[in-house]
Amino acid sequence: MFAFFLLAVAAASDGAPIPVTRAQGAFFALSVPDADAAATWYSDKLGLTVIMRPPEQSGTQVIVVGGGGLIIELIEQQGAIPLSQAAPAVKHDTMVLGPFKAGAIVEDWDGLVAALKMRGVPIAMGPFPRTAEQRANLIIRDNNGNYIQFVESRPADLEAKAK
Repeated sequence: MFAFFLLAVAAASDGAPIPVTRAQGAFFALSVPDADAAATWYSDKLGLTVIMRPPEQSGTQVIVVGGGGLIIELIEQQGAIPLSQAAPAVKHDTMVLGPFKAGAIVEDWDGLVAALKMRGVPIAMGPFPRTAEQRANLIIRDNNGNYIQFVESRPADLEAKAK
């Protein structure tokens, strides 16, 4: 299934839409046990909105959420099981080859950090400050335990150093 995304906005406490962050463009898909619950989490915590909800097909429910340049396809597949059940000997996501986290590059780093705090999103790792060698970044875990890393847009001082 293909997902197309638009800009995402977060709801301020007064109900007025405000952007959580502005990604420079990111897309990823996640297999989740409950697409509706995941869509609600991404709406509440990252300010994304449901932009596509095709009819369930062959035991698969898809909800696409997006905003601010970030698009996430949430796939609930009937019969899917968590890695811990499929391979109980695996104790960490990095012990299985393939993707183990997703992420986005954001323009307004300070705004992102403030919005995550305001919305009560727990930070799994970081935030790590910008240094001469790296961009500021942090990693959250969603309501299903998926890692999502946010990285600040390349600051001018790092850009100059890379040349």
